[in-house]
Amino acid sequence: MTRSFRYGAVTKHAAVLARFGAEAGFFAREGITLTIENVYGGPEMSAAVERGEVDVGEVGTPPGLTAIGQGRRIRIVGSALDRGLAFFLIAHPEIRDWPDFRGKTVAALSKGSCGYWYLRDILAQHGVDPDRDVTFRHLGAEFDRQLDLIAAGEIVALLAGGTYVALGEQQGIVRNWGGPQTLADVPSIQWSIQIASEAFIAREPELLRDVLEIVRRTGHYVRDNPDEWRAFVARLFDVSDEIEARSIGYELPYLHFDGQIDGPGLERALDLQYRIGSTERRLSVDEVVDLRYQPAPTPAPALRAIA
Repeated sequence: MTRSFRYGAVTKHAAVLARFGAEAGFFAREGITLTIENVYGGPEMSAAVERGEVDVGEVGTPPGLTAIGQGRRIRIVGSALDRGLAFFLIAHPEIRDWPDFRGKTVAALSKGSCGYWYLRDILAQHGVDPDRDVTFRHLGAEFDRQLDLIAAGEIVALLAGGTYVALGEQQGIVRNWGGPQTLADVPSIQWSIQIASEAFIAREPELLRDVLEIVRRTGHYVRDNPDEWRAFVARLFDVSDEIEARSIGYELPYLHFDGQIDGPGLERALDLQYRIGSTERRLSVDEVVDLRYQPAPTPAPALRAIA
C-alpha cells in the first residue's frame, strides 16, 4: 500500500535532500509518495506543521524554537542538511562599509526567520541600528528573486545561501562579505531542523521514522556520489555546474549528512532565543526535541569528496 507524505520546504530551493530522494525514487521504492510543499518563512512553516498542512517541515532553529516557546505543539525530530551557519552576507557592490547601510533597505525571508535575526545582530554590532537605520523587507515567495531585487536597487543586502553567492559574484551583482561568524560575535548554533507536530508523531510514528531514515540514507548517497549531487542542485537552481561547485565549496564546512542534531549548537540556540526575548524562559532540550528519532552516531563523513 502506498503511503503519502507532505514534506515542507521554506523556499523552492530548500529541502534538497528530500527533493533529491524523491527524484531518485528512494521514497517510491519504500512505498511512499513524497510531495514537497513550499511554505515561505520559518514562522509560517511552524504554523503549517502544527495545523497539519505538512507532515514534516524544514525550518531554521530560531523560528522553530520561538514557535515552541509560544506554545505551538511541534517538536524537533532531526537536523536538516545545513546543520551549521551555511549562509553569507551578500551586498550590492556600492555598499563598501558599514555606514553605507544607513538609509537602505535590507532583506530577509520573513520577519522572525534566521536570516532576519542574524542580520539584525550583525548590523547592530557594527553601529547600524536595525530598527532605525535600515528598512527590512520580508521577501516571502520573492526570496528566489533576491539577486534581481539587488540588481534593481530594491534591496541592498541579505544573508544568502552559497548558490546565490556564487551566481551573484559571477554576474557582478553582489560582493560576498563572508559568513556571520567572520563578521560579528554571533553564536554557532544548530542551524536548520526538521519539525513535526505532536499530533502527527502520535498518529504516524512509523511513517515519520521511515521518511527521516530515507532522508538520512539520501544524505549518505549524495555524500558518496558528489557528481550526481552537484548536477541535481545545479538543475534545481538552474545554474551551471561551475557555479554549483563554487557554491558547495562555500557551504561544505557547515553541512552534515546524517540527520544528527548538534547538541551543543542546540543548547546555544536555546540560550540565544532566551537572550533576545524570543522565549519567555530558557527552554530545555527535552521540551523541544523528540529524541526517539535521532540516529545512532556514525563516523564523520568524508565531506571533501564533494568539493
